[in-house]
Amino acid sequence: MTARASGALGRGMRSTVGRESTTFGFSILVTAAFGLLQTTEGPPDVARVFWFATGAVMSFTVLEAVLSRGFRRPMPQHDTRVTAIGTSLNLLSVLGGLAVAWGLAEWITHASVWAVAPFVGACVYLLLESAETAVGERIAVRSGDEDADAVEP
Repeated sequence: MTARASGALGRGMRSTVGRESTTFGFSILVTAAFGLLQTTEGPPDVARVFWFATGAVMSFTVLEAVLSRGFRRPMPQHDTRVTAIGTSLNLLSVLGGLAVAWGLAEWITHASVWAVAPFVGACVYLLLESAETAVGERIAVRSGDEDADAVEP
């Protein structure tokens, strides 16, 4: 492989991994939460599968609506260095969201757990992912990155 090709591959991998880290963690969370609910609640019928998908998707919908003030303000993005530091801690947010989903599965004895557990679990995941990004920002600031707290719309 030529140096130019490996450089392009390296840039492509950094771009893809940096851009997809939150999505990847969310995918792991909802897959594991589905398996967890199937283990605790038994195999779902078709309606419960739809409830699960609705609950998982609504977490992003509700949070985007709130954080964008009714979809009127842009959603800012941190620099990729800050994001890379923060999302490298993804294990914490995935396990935190999964633990909450599990707790809800143990507590709620109604079929609505198929919507509630992925919704709340995903909200906790996104909250913890945001905290991880905040930690990434602090680490970047302490290492001398003066623009670590800058976000772009």
